[in-house]
Amino acid sequence: MTKVQELEIEYDGMLGTIIQYSCDPYVVSYLDKLKDAILDEEIDMIKIMISKLNEWYEENIIDIETNRWVVNVDSHHKTQRLIKEFMYKF
Repeated sequence: MTKVQELEIEYDGMLGTIIQYSCDPYVVSYLDKLKDAILDEEIDMIKIMISKLNEWYEENIIDIETNRWVVNVDSHHKTQRLIKEFMYKF
């Protein structure tokens, strides 16, 4: 399995976790562009969007963890971990 295929497999879960928390136009745009880059196997764009998503998580994870309405904190931790792993794979 290639790293692009692996990212494609994890993408929907990552998308669902993030969108459940935020509809911020920036993060939605990053996710949309990441999906397109995966489909087109544009490695440079994948790297950029993963980096942007990592930045978003670094800025928001404390708010996510302390928000009493967030019931899937573990999913956010998993998604953040996957994003970091993909940063190193690409």
